[in-house]
Amino acid sequence: MKKSWLTLILLSCFIILTLVFFVYATNDFACTFIQSTSCPAGTVRLIGLENDTEGFNNAHAQNGSTATYNYSVCCNVTDNASITITDGCPGNVTVLKLNATSNSHVEIGTNTNYSYSVCLSSDWKHISCSFPTGTCGSQACVLSMSGSEGTNSSNAHVGNCSAYDQKVCCSLDNNAPTQPTLYHPNNGNTTVFYRRPNFNWSTCTDTDNDPVDYTINITCGGSCPGYCPDVNVDSISTTNYTLTSPLCVDWRYNWTVSACDPYDLCNTSNEFNFNITSEAVLVLLVNQTTFGSLDNDEHDNTSDDNPAPFVARNLGNVLLNVTVNASTLFISQPLNTVYYQYMADDNESGPSDSFDLTCSQTTFANMQASAAVIFCNMSYEDANDEGEIELGLTIPPDEGAGDRSSLIKIGSIATEP
Repeated sequence: MKKSWLTLILLSCFIILTLVFFVYATNDFACTFIQSTSCPAGTVRLIGLENDTEGFNNAHAQNGSTATYNYSVCCNVTDNASITITDGCPGNVTVLKLNATSNSHVEIGTNTNYSYSVCLSSDWKHISCSFPTGTCGSQACVLSMSGSEGTNSSNAHVGNCSAYDQKVCCSLDNNAPTQPTLYHPNNGNTTVFYRRPNFNWSTCTDTDNDPVDYTINITCGGSCPGYCPDVNVDSISTTNYTLTSPLCVDWRYNWTVSACDPYDLCNTSNEFNFNITSEAVLVLLVNQTTFGSLDNDEHDNTSDDNPAPFVARNLGNVLLNVTVNASTLFISQPLNTVYYQYMADDNESGPSDSFDLTCSQTTFANMQASAAVIFCNMSYEDANDEGEIELGLTIPPDEGAGDRSSLIKIGSIATEP
């Protein structure tokens, strides 16, 4: 009964040790010696090793792809790690060098006596190795070496980390790119006019020579209305970015840029803020027209540009409702009759979306003394955001001869805060 109790305890200890041996914290680097010709899943075989008594201390080495030695040094670089043995190991870190592919002595990776390089690489971070005597400091110990000719750094046998003074130490290292410096909009800027600003910042570099991309984050803050969403755009390859959607006016925005490497290690700029001040600016490019001589019951309008219609353009940075009203034109007929009318039309040289057609006056309506909307939500987005104010006249049958004139008033009001 006593013997069975001891057996259970030893078995439990063995299971616990085995689990701890290969469970590492995420992204930690560690190597261990095991009695096997292959390594567990999630690790890679650095070298095989064996001495004359089939142990792993004071052992000769073989490259990782030759699976005839009973012991292996297994390293948990990352799930996507790879080990290669080539002359020079381009792109990877040389951990050791061997004088043969099997039954080999070893030297540290920075020596140049041996031809066969043992390399580690990682798809997550950069592996760096050092070769101190004594302890590894912050790096992980891979193995130790013992030489027979007065030096331990070459012509050496391999042992575990507690066997010899000459250590081979490695770690996963990664440095963030340099911090971006924000340029425009500059901090505290209240004169930004365009609602799709071009943001620009400094070029950032990476000491690991990793490629760098940028993430811009623009926030309007908790007090902003829901129609002013925040902006977050990543994977920007240049040092400037122009928004694809307009920002709101008259709210303070904060913005930062983060420079990131492919391993999502980032360095974020200081925070800047700016404000886009609303500007409602309507101009009349054509503000006068003359119909010439017309007979009673004769009709003419400006839709054929002869005579010319009025032309209005939004030069501000907010949507506008444009209104029209006028003074009486005819003696025999009052306003709000079919004899004097107006209509909204696109400028032929401008875009078709200069104003909202669904709520604009796109058919002839009677001119009135009070202001009425002709262009609804006239756009500010394009330099040619214009609209034509078409006028239509029919001379009343009982209108007497003589010159007639009317004062037309064009007004505007912003339709967004």
